Amino acid sequence: MKILVSLSGGLVNAVYLDEEAAAAKVQVVIADYDVEGTQCETVLDPDGDEVLLWTETPITESPHAEKMFALEATGCF
Repeated sequence: MKILVSLSGGLVNAVYLDEEAAAAKVQVVIADYDVEGTQCETVLDPDGDEVLLWTETPITESPHAEKMFALEATGCF
């Protein structure tokens, strides 16, 4: 099961699911702690920190994502 999260400048551009993740009906929830200046409603996480939460609608059956899934991750962390 694979999930691809595409980011640019710290912003989520898209979330892609492979067939297995799509069949499992994986739900993708984004937690954004960069809330300074937001006009959106925040909630408190279990540690009491402000966070923006939203459910991202994942993209399935994407040729781009399939090619990305096939690449070997470099694991620079």
